[in-house]
Amino acid sequence: MTEQNTEEKKQNFEFRVSDLLFPNVFKTFRIAIQPARLITAFLALAIIYSAGWLMDFRKTVVVSGKLSTSDLRTSTLDGSRVWPTELHCFITYPDRMENFLKVYAERTKTQRQGVFNVFSNFCLANFNDGTVYFVQLNFGKTIQAISNCFMACVWVLEYHTIYGIIFLSILFVVFSLAGGAICRGAAFHFTRDERLGAGACIAFAVKRCVPLLFAPTAPLVLAALLGFVIVSMLGLMANIPYAGEVVLAVFFVLVLICGGLMAYAAIWGIGSWNLMYSAIACEKTDTFDAMCRAYSYVNSRPWRLAIYTILAGFYGGICYLFVRFFAFMMLVTSRWFLDFGIWTQSQKGAQIEKIDAIWPKPEYFNLFGAAADFSKPVTQTIASAVVHCEILIVSGLVMAFVLSFYFSAGTIIYCLLRKKIDNIPLDSVFIEPVSTQNPQQQATNI
Repeated sequence: MTEQNTEEKKQNFEFRVSDLLFPNVFKTFRIAIQPARLITAFLALAIIYSAGWLMDFRKTVVVSGKLSTSDLRTSTLDGSRVWPTELHCFITYPDRMENFLKVYAERTKTQRQGVFNVFSNFCLANFNDGTVYFVQLNFGKTIQAISNCFMACVWVLEYHTIYGIIFLSILFVVFSLAGGAICRGAAFHFTRDERLGAGACIAFAVKRCVPLLFAPTAPLVLAALLGFVIVSMLGLMANIPYAGEVVLAVFFVLVLICGGLMAYAAIWGIGSWNLMYSAIACEKTDTFDAMCRAYSYVNSRPWRLAIYTILAGFYGGICYLFVRFFAFMMLVTSRWFLDFGIWTQSQKGAQIEKIDAIWPKPEYFNLFGAAADFSKPVTQTIASAVVHCEILIVSGLVMAFVLSFYFSAGTIIYCLLRKKIDNIPLDSVFIEPVSTQNPQQQATNI
C-alpha cells in the first residue's frame, strides 16, 4: 500500500512538472540559432543596411565641432570617442536643439554625417546598454535606453521628415515580412520539431504579406483616426471667436474619452505587436482575426504575458551576450595569431603597426575596433576595407540572432498563452494544403 501511494505521488508530481509552461521559453535559443532563421534575419538586416547606406549619400546631420565621451553621445560600455550630433543634443538637451543647429550648421558643413549612420549607431549603443541593464535587473536604465530608441525615431521624423518616412517605411515592411517568416519557422520547430527552410518561410511571409503589414498597424491607425477626426476637429472649431471656446468646453468630455481610447489602442497595439505575427504564422487567420486573437490573449492573461516576456527578455539578454562573446573571441584569437606573422610597420618611419592599420583591435561591444585617423598606403586602405566588410558580416550575424530570438520568443509565448487560455495543444499549427496535381494538370484546370 505504501509503495502504491509513493508511486501515485511520483506520478502526480511528474504530471504537475510537465504541466508547467514557462520552461518552454528556454527552448528559444536552439530555435533562434537555426541557420534558416539566421539567414532570414540576416537578409532583412542586409536590405535595411543597404537602403540606409544608399540614402546616406546625402549627408544632412549636423555634427558638433568637439569630440565627447559623456552623456548619451556614446555607449557607456564603449570608450571610443565620437562626434556629438544633433540627435544626441535632441535626446540629452532638447531645449538647446535650435541653438545647436544654428551654431554648427555652417561651421561643420563638411563634417556632416548620414541619418542612417547616426540613427543606427545610436540605437545599437542604447540596445547594448539596455541589454546589460536588463540582465542586471536595472529596469529604470533599461526603460531609459528603450525610450531613447523611440525618441530617435521621433527625431528622424521631425528633423528629417522625408528621409524618415521613406526609411522607417522600408524598415517596417522588411521587419514585418522577416518577422512573419521567422515566426513561421519557429512555429514548426516548436510545435512539430520540424525545420523549415528559409525559402519556404519567406514564401509564406510574402503570401501572407497583407495581414503581416496591416494587423500590427491597425491599432495605431485607429488611434490616429480618433485623434484627427474627433479631437483635431474640435480643435479647429475652438478657433471660432467666442463660440469656439464654448463648444470646446461643452464637448471637452469627448476629448477625454477619445484620449482614453487612443491610449488604450496604443497600449494594446504595443502589448500585442509580436503576438500578431505569431498568430498569422500559427493559425489560418486574416488581419482582423490576428488582431482579435492577440487582443484576447493580452486582455485575458496580461500578467502571464508580462512574466513570459520578462523571462524571455532576461534569457535573451544572456544569450545575446554569449553570442557576442563568441564572435568577439573568434576575432580576438584570429587577430592574435595573425599578429605573430606581421611585424612590420604601416609605413617606413611610422609608429603604427601594419596590423593596427589594417585591422584595429576589436572590443567586446565594438567588434570593428577603434580605428586611428591617419593616412596609409592605398593597398592597406583596400585591405582594411575588405577586413571591415567581413567583420560587418560577423556583426550582422550577431544582430540577426537578436532579431531571430525576438520573433521566435514571441511565437513560443503565443503558443503558451494559447494553451493556457484556449487549451489548444502545444503541437498544433496550421499546415497549408499541398496540391497533389502536377503543374500540367494545374495549368489545364486554370
